[in-house]
Amino acid sequence: MGLGVLLSYLLVCYLFFYCKCMEGYKKLSKEEDLELEEQLKRLNKPTVKSITTKYGDIYDCVDFYKQPAFDHPLLKNHSFHPEMKPTSTPRRVSPKKKSRIPKLDYKPVRIGLEGGGCPLGTVPIRRTVKDELITAKFHSEMHASKVNPLNVPGFPGVHYCFASSQAAIDYDGVGGTLSVWNLPAQAPQYTVGRIKLRNGDESMEVGWTVNPGLYGDTRTHLYIYTNASQSHCYNAQCGYVHLNPSIPVDGALEPVSTYNGPIYSITLSIYQDAATKDWFLKLFKNGTDINLGFWPHKIFTNLGNTATQAEWGGEVFSPPKIPSPPAGSGHVLILEEEDTNRDAYSANSHIMVNNTIMDPPVGVVKIVDDSNYAVLREGDVGGDFHYLIFYGGPGGAT
Repeated sequence: MGLGVLLSYLLVCYLFFYCKCMEGYKKLSKEEDLELEEQLKRLNKPTVKSITTKYGDIYDCVDFYKQPAFDHPLLKNHSFHPEMKPTSTPRRVSPKKKSRIPKLDYKPVRIGLEGGGCPLGTVPIRRTVKDELITAKFHSEMHASKVNPLNVPGFPGVHYCFASSQAAIDYDGVGGTLSVWNLPAQAPQYTVGRIKLRNGDESMEVGWTVNPGLYGDTRTHLYIYTNASQSHCYNAQCGYVHLNPSIPVDGALEPVSTYNGPIYSITLSIYQDAATKDWFLKLFKNGTDINLGFWPHKIFTNLGNTATQAEWGGEVFSPPKIPSPPAGSGHVLILEEEDTNRDAYSANSHIMVNNTIMDPPVGVVKIVDDSNYAVLREGDVGGDFHYLIFYGGPGGAT
């Protein structure tokens, strides 16, 4: 059998798998259907204004106090408000070393709604229909820790290439500058580049993704994923409180990087407020720190106190027996030939401890489960890079 015929056969099998999975999710009982209708009502709240992007996505400007987060049972009685800010901001105290590699040459991606976004006191929530809600549930379940090969050995389909700081300390935060790429993937495949905090089975992550099943397109999007004690979901559906009126957590990112440049990136961090213990999501843009939103500590059990692990890198998913999508820039990493104009990276990779920004401690572990992917940890190279991590690969794992 020729390679082209084999790939065509695998693609047909793959599409059959996805359709069968979605058929199962869409064959709902009467009770499940009513539950979905109720969830749609909770998600699609009365709107002050609606904004349609150039791609046709509709964002409703919802009153801050009526956003989906406050339907979470643990957030019914809260004192949050639209001007919420952390009581303190972590600072870097270590001096910047002279860089031993060329200056980091990248441009920030464009992010945010056109025309200034939503009015003050409201937040942008992507409008959702029932089929999209079913699909989101399917992808959330697939991404949850119960189907995570780090917890369930041998689970097929998910592959990793990330660096993990697992030192026995309390992590108050994680951050990094991620180069942003657009890679081929077909639903239900996905590929992501992200930073992540863990404590046991609970986690928070943020980054870029190509996830056609979740978003209905092959563009690169910002995303967050929450895995809490009582719920797990993408974006703003289960406890994450959004603050920013002009930047949604699931918006399209553009332009994206191309091999050999130009390179586009996004600088993100998650850190815990020392006083409230809530976890704030921050975007660094045009020299300014922008608070996007936060995870209230009370929606977590383990992460309600601290994190025990930080990660930087990539993850992909494909159905069993279907070649997995690429990660990072989609190219093979070659030891001692890695290049920030060719390979996906997390630059300025850092953690926060006691409200202080610092490089990851000695002993960062490379987590790679398949030879089609790789992680190269450069360490502290100085300059704007600080702690540099490369990751990625061409895919093709089955």
